[in-house]
Amino acid sequence: MDHTCSVRQAAPEDAAALARLHLECWRETYAHLLSPGFMERQGVEDRLAMWRRLLDGPHAGRQFVVDDAGKLVGFAGSLPPEEGLREQTELWGIYLLASHHGRGLGQALLEAAIGSEGAALWVAEDNARAQAFYQRHGFLFTGARDTIEDWEGLAEVRMARPAGLARPAD
Repeated sequence: MDHTCSVRQAAPEDAAALARLHLECWRETYAHLLSPGFMERQGVEDRLAMWRRLLDGPHAGRQFVVDDAGKLVGFAGSLPPEEGLREQTELWGIYLLASHHGRGLGQALLEAAIGSEGAALWVAEDNARAQAFYQRHGFLFTGARDTIEDWEGLAEVRMARPAGLARPAD
């Protein structure tokens, strides 16, 4: 892992920086999948409200950031199983600025957010890089597919892994 960066639990005072980072990561990640107009319409206010709720809520301890000398450059979060909502842990997000890819930080975020828990996630169907990352960490395609209509019909696929896998498969 990059030793100039640290992974730590997100704190309520990180909300504004996380909202801006969230949008920056989306723009990098989805630029080839969504129109420039769509990305321009995404506002920091919605992300800020989401982060404030999340960091003040019961699952705040499951949200993590990568801090690079005081600047947030990545984040990950999970939600535990909850009767009637999720039957297993959900990795709801893991994003890292492209400038910090390839340093082991994605793996560190994944380990912080879910450790060796079994978990599931949704990933863009046309995001081969992310899918390969998750496959290296034991996630398999479940066969489920969905589209996010509000996101210009972006297609997503479901991946999941059993408990006990924390390190990449050899």
